[in-house]
Amino acid sequence: MFRDQKTSNRPAGNYILGINIDGDRVLLVYGSPSGTISEKLSFPSPHQESFQTMLSEISSHADRLLMITQAQRLPLPDVISVSVCGNYDSQTNILTSAADFPLWKSEALRSQLGLRFNLPVYVESKANAGLLAELLFGSISDQDQTIYVSFQPRIRVAIFSNGKLYSSAGGLSGAIGNLQIPGADFDPKVRTVYLNDVASSAGLLKLAQLRHPNHWDDDAVPDDILTCVLSADPYGLEVVTEAAKIFGQQIHTMIHLLRPTNFIVGYPFNLLGEHWLQPMTEAITTSTGLSSAQLPRIFASTLGSRQPELEALAPSIIALRV
Repeated sequence: MFRDQKTSNRPAGNYILGINIDGDRVLLVYGSPSGTISEKLSFPSPHQESFQTMLSEISSHADRLLMITQAQRLPLPDVISVSVCGNYDSQTNILTSAADFPLWKSEALRSQLGLRFNLPVYVESKANAGLLAELLFGSISDQDQTIYVSFQPRIRVAIFSNGKLYSSAGGLSGAIGNLQIPGADFDPKVRTVYLNDVASSAGLLKLAQLRHPNHWDDDAVPDDILTCVLSADPYGLEVVTEAAKIFGQQIHTMIHLLRPTNFIVGYPFNLLGEHWLQPMTEAITTSTGLSSAQLPRIFASTLGSRQPELEALAPSIIALRV
């Protein structure tokens, strides 16, 4: 099912409290429809806690953030905007499940946040919110056929066609990180390897530690691998090349099926530029058998390190323009 995202002249809220929830951290931003971020803060995600515990944490940190903005004489926010990992059903406004938060089951995310803050709340899954941020602040048109890929915390695609976002019942669509990789040469202790295990941000860390266990600190995080790659570390470059090739090989069916205008690499691998794009594109070309003229426009998100912030704002900006 495709959901209409065409815009009109209806004004968006002038002040937005944006919330970006994933398996690594929760990011809170105070911003505007123009993409200006006045203040932000983040805290580690409580993986093994209940949804109500997460709500309490968000409320507490939001209070801190708004104390800072009010000290600057900034107005209170007009709306809440949320990007969330997991399976979010945009028709029922229920977060049916989230792999990174095993205790969350059929959580009424939108209504619960509305009760907490007494403000209108607009929610999208991370991949959909990322694609909407590209529409608002990037270089694509709402007339394009676009695939956007989010890699944090897990791999998820968003599909935009003829002015509409695609979604399915239960918010299950787009979870291509669940693809099994046949014949994978990875940890022999693991019988089944999924794309998430190799080519998500967390998977890249796993792959790096598997290939070169003595090169990384025991407490390394995905950002450490990205930093090494951007510093031309040969071990990091090797691992990223392998992960990007595997990812490119696994998406050939999706490219043939949808034949999009644009294929966008989202956060955080957009920060790697050609280190990710080149091996991925070569693998896509080989696995699809398509010429460069037949392939979509393949590029990394131009939003850079601001992508998570803009992703948090995008759901409300788009919703209030419809």
